[in-house]
Amino acid sequence: MVKNFAEKIARTLRIPISNDLVKTSPTEAQKIFQSAISKKDNVSGKFIIHDPGFLVGKKVILIDDIIDSGYTIKEIALYLSRIGVLKIVPLVIAKTVGGDI
Repeated sequence: MVKNFAEKIARTLRIPISNDLVKTSPTEAQKIFQSAISKKDNVSGKFIIHDPGFLVGKKVILIDDIIDSGYTIKEIALYLSRIGVLKIVPLVIAKTVGGDI
């Protein structure tokens, strides 16, 4: 669903799309954790882009399907900032009821 949505956004805005962000190791669903610390630890250091050079100095729309605590988006945004992305705009399709945000 997210990939399809992202492709439509990219076509509409006439911007390039990348699906190169990957998890370095499995994570659990954030909804199973009760504490913010557990949610943060679950996703910490778990994302990478194998060839990040094309993003250096760019602005990025980061699209995700659902947000609960926001730790996944925050972790990815931190990683993207470290590799040189200038601006990150999160776009989320849905928010969980009772999430931390």
